[in-house]
Amino acid sequence: ISRTSPAARYLAGRGLAPREFNSYGSRRGNDAVMARGTFANIRLVNKFIGKAAPKTLHFPSGDTMDVFDAAERYQQEGRQLI
Repeated sequence: ISRTSPAARYLAGRGLAPREFNSYGSRRGNDAVMARGTFANIRLVNKFIGKAAPKTLHFPSGDTMDVFDAAERYQQEGRQLI
């Protein structure tokens, strides 16, 4: 689990040290970690940002952020995505 990912921030917020993060496979029983890891693949190519990264562009602000963080922000703003 990347040290800068939403899943890592979640685990660190619960008192785990980075050496205890392990892999998504070892955390597959934790739905909060898996939800944050769904779009964490570094090979994802998002055409909004034009490169391979687990990032996306938030509309209308134009901020580049993790996919999970963008989804949370849209939810806080009350935007329907589906």
